[in-house]
Amino acid sequence: MQKPIALALTTALVAAAAGNALAQDVRSLVMTPGKGVSFYMGSKHGIVHFQPENGACKMIVAMGDQPDAEGMSAGASSRIVMSVVPGLPARIDTTEGQSLSFACAPGALAMKLDMPVGFKFTEK
Repeated sequence: MQKPIALALTTALVAAAAGNALAQDVRSLVMTPGKGVSFYMGSKHGIVHFQPENGACKMIVAMGDQPDAEGMSAGASSRIVMSVVPGLPARIDTTEGQSLSFACAPGALAMKLDMPVGFKFTEK
């Protein structure tokens, strides 16, 4: 019974994301629990994933400076753990004025990620 609900919810999020993306010049992805997204955000590189927890999306974001040609990063890195509650989106901004926006679906079955169109990303 949960699969049809999750599919309907994901479909609704995708439809809403498509409309939102056209209106605000953003690219949207729908994430599912445990599936991550690796992204480049200005001078930063990050990975984000979430797990359902108490009706919210427990989101974990790890960010650091982009690695050099040898795969090393001399800068500091950060790890952010937060609960994103359905109906209360969260946003992460860089000092360069770029941002990622996260919205948790009811029941924490999916999370929508909005990012600027030019962002590079890989779904994991």
